[in-house]
Amino acid sequence: MIKKEYIHNDIFEFEAGGSIEGLKVVYHCSERPWQEDDERKVIWICHALTANSDAEDWWPELVGHGKLFDTQKYFVVCANMLGSAYGSSGPSSTDPKTGKPYYFDFPKITVRDIVRANSLVRKHLGINKIDFMVGGSIGGFQSVEWSIMEPEVIKKAVYIACGPRVTPWLTAYNESMRMALESDPTF
Repeated sequence: MIKKEYIHNDIFEFEAGGSIEGLKVVYHCSERPWQEDDERKVIWICHALTANSDAEDWWPELVGHGKLFDTQKYFVVCANMLGSAYGSSGPSSTDPKTGKPYYFDFPKITVRDIVRANSLVRKHLGINKIDFMVGGSIGGFQSVEWSIMEPEVIKKAVYIACGPRVTPWLTAYNESMRMALESDPTF
């Protein structure tokens, strides 16, 4: 798979408020470019929080030439989620207004925002239909949300290690992680 990036030239509005200019989404895709009349099926992989858009790197048993998600037989795409440390726009990105990283000034990101950014990449590539979508953990939440937001685009999807909503237990667990980060004096 090859690494590429998409820059959204318009203002990107976040669901929870705020916006940024020049949204960047890093993604990996099959080496042979997608074309409008392409006969290959499209497989879209939504990655988990600790992963990146190079699915061949973290899922080598499943992604690559001759594997289940064959990058030569199918057009395989994995877009990096907003806010991660792997190149897409996030808190460590430079705010064009200040010339410094956004840090806490970066808008809060929802799963719907991640899906909207990924859909911009889909449209940029000229993909009208995703034949198979798969995602685990927060990638699974992205797959669920995308299936709801654009049901006419997603033909089949597999959701791994996720659910239709976050449980109170998971909310408390996530809050404990946030509190641990914020209590670190080097944060």
